Amino acid sequence: MENLVKDARFAFRTMRKQRAFTATAVATLALAIGATTAIFSVVEATLLRPLPFQTPERLAFMWGVAGPQRAIRGASFIEAQDWARLNQTLEHVAIYDETSLNLRTESGAERVEAEMVSASYFPMLGAEARLGRVFGADEDRTPNTHPVVTISDRMWRTRYGADPNIIGKSLTLNDRPFAVVGVMQPEFSGLSFDTDVWFPAMMVQANGGPTDLSTRGSRWLGAVGRTKPGVTLEQAQADADRVAARLTKDFPESNADRGIQLFSLRDSYLGSTRNIIWSVFAAGGLLLLIACANVLGLQFVRAASRTREIGLRLAIGADRWRLVQQLVVEGLVLSVVSAAAGLVVAYWGLQGLLALAPDGALPTYVTPSINAWTFGFAMLVALGCGILFGLIPALRASRVDLVDALREGSRSSSTGFGRRIGGQQLLVVAETAVALVLLIGAGLFVRSLQRELSVPPGFDATGVLRARVVLPGQETPDARLRVSQQLEERLSAVPSVRGVAIGSDLPLGGSSSAAFVFIPEKEQAVRFYRHSVTTNFFSTLGIRLLDGRAFSAEDRDGAPPVVTINESMARRFWPSESPVGKRLRLGNAKGPEVTIVGVVGDVRYRDLRTPLATSEPDVYFPMAQRPAGALQLAVRSNLPPENLSNAIRRELAAIDPAMALFGVRPMEELVAQQTANGRFASSLLGVFGVAALVLTAVGLYGVLAFLVSLRSREIGIRLALGATRGRVLGEIVRQGMRLIVVGVVIGVVIASGVTRWVATQLYGIGAHDPVVFTLVPLLLLGVAVFASWLPARRAAQVDPQVTLRSE
Repeated sequence: MENLVKDARFAFRTMRKQRAFTATAVATLALAIGATTAIFSVVEATLLRPLPFQTPERLAFMWGVAGPQRAIRGASFIEAQDWARLNQTLEHVAIYDETSLNLRTESGAERVEAEMVSASYFPMLGAEARLGRVFGADEDRTPNTHPVVTISDRMWRTRYGADPNIIGKSLTLNDRPFAVVGVMQPEFSGLSFDTDVWFPAMMVQANGGPTDLSTRGSRWLGAVGRTKPGVTLEQAQADADRVAARLTKDFPESNADRGIQLFSLRDSYLGSTRNIIWSVFAAGGLLLLIACANVLGLQFVRAASRTREIGLRLAIGADRWRLVQQLVVEGLVLSVVSAAAGLVVAYWGLQGLLALAPDGALPTYVTPSINAWTFGFAMLVALGCGILFGLIPALRASRVDLVDALREGSRSSSTGFGRRIGGQQLLVVAETAVALVLLIGAGLFVRSLQRELSVPPGFDATGVLRARVVLPGQETPDARLRVSQQLEERLSAVPSVRGVAIGSDLPLGGSSSAAFVFIPEKEQAVRFYRHSVTTNFFSTLGIRLLDGRAFSAEDRDGAPPVVTINESMARRFWPSESPVGKRLRLGNAKGPEVTIVGVVGDVRYRDLRTPLATSEPDVYFPMAQRPAGALQLAVRSNLPPENLSNAIRRELAAIDPAMALFGVRPMEELVAQQTANGRFASSLLGVFGVAALVLTAVGLYGVLAFLVSLRSREIGIRLALGATRGRVLGEIVRQGMRLIVVGVVIGVVIASGVTRWVATQLYGIGAHDPVVFTLVPLLLLGVAVFASWLPARRAAQVDPQVTLRSE
């Protein structure tokens, strides 16, 4: 221990004497360790930290899926009950629907986040009430007979002032009174992590659900299951497939080609963000490797400059292994100091990373921070780097030849080290290969983002504000239609409003109501997404009318039923003729008949990546003929979003104070959010790629500059004997380029295998995109030429007279 303390003190003294080396090495390592630690803090919070539920690894979301692509379709009440009854691997199955409700207040109404769940939901999650109780099985058996709720601790405190007598009080939700039976523990906020109200699944009508819960075709629910002890998710999925096959056999008309898909909670929360986090973390690791290679190269140079010192110490009796220990301690001290600085970099880097992260990219439960785990990670990295930085140069320097090291002037010492420079060259090759892999990964994400940004959404989002409205108490179609007409009239009269579109859903909303339509002339049933819209819907949103006409005031209740279809449906079923005037039947061959009156351009309702040519088509209905229970507004105006939002609230309150406005957001933000994950990954990987490029260039420059310093005598003699300066310059540049070319070849081979792991995250390009695999190596070679030219230029300027005079 005494020797370690002495070695540490000596290391600090050495670092103070060699300030340039210390500053360069610490800055390089601190930036790399800080960046990697910041990303690790996100990895720890999202992928390693346990979810805040009882044994969360045994929980899984359950969804009905359909078709060969197993697209998520939801489930009906009776199907979810069948899943619970027929499975053999789940000990709990709870109906789960994340929703929101209108809460009547003294000043009007506001929206609260809610979960409609069956009674087994709470015991399955290990959740208990802090006041009162959760609702039980008796309150979840018969439809619409037990209007009870439990509320969150947050809602209890902020809205009701932590009233201890809250139990038994009534809340008006969607124009229906509910009795509060419990207040949940402070740490519990549901599976959505922002829920304030839980109500029984059997109170479905309060949420605008169906009156007949035995209809298998009314699919809009999800479920949550807990596996039995010792059962894996794969085993539970196999059992779910068996249950789905049984239901298909028992109910072929409603359950044909349907399945059940289980998703772990973490996978459901993270989605594609999981792969992005791992990709960025891997990029941080590659950047750390490049930084380590650079610092290791500096250590080699430093060891060469200490050859005479080490030779003297060995000559007077120093033990070689004692010397190795000292140099290893020096490497550890350097790494620990760098890690301490890296933690500061990590803190600021984490703030910047969270600022770059798009809304919704990380689940609400994720709170990355510089905690004990990240501190331990940084110190572990420092320990590994310290041993590497100390041990390799120490073993190399401790094997010096004493006679050579002590020779007068130490000239041969330098040249001797020059003969062993292969280690530094190998480092340049390695960091070039690593940098190329990182740059190619960044290039692929940038190219993918370019493709995604070029996808037309099918509408004009400029100056459009979107919002959602639920119509509590407006249960008849006439009442819903009357409200939508009043809302359109009043909003159209607001100054600066240039258009009002009202529909059952809006583009890029992520969900739409689905149904089947039968095409008689094709004798084919087609699943489609249904949209009820007002007459100004297409013009307000800038959706192109390609054929026929848009809806008009004549398309009212009692008039012949009409629809408008999207371009993809027209091309798919009527590629060589106009579909206008064609007849469709809703549901099946015996369903109600409707006439196609128009074709509009394709609109992205789900996301920007779903291929429209092979997905379910969009079919539009006049709002007057098929009123929607929930309305979504799109208002085009020159007003600032906040002013326009206040104007909409005023008009809504004038129609019905019980209606609440929520989900208010500019449509431009919604479009931008579609590419947010791609922009996030591209930005971070781009930063890492540029840093890798700079570090590689610095590493190459350092090796060649050191080589030139060792060969300055040789170069001077060659120039004195008649060698041209151009030839000397070219030889140094070629020596540097040989290292880079070898590294590029190795890097391309490695990248060809590695990029296949990120193929699923790319859009519109392959994992071996030729543009990226051509331009990135050329870029790296161009930077390498410049980095090689600088020391080569210095070598060519050696004065042969000065060299010969020194001899």
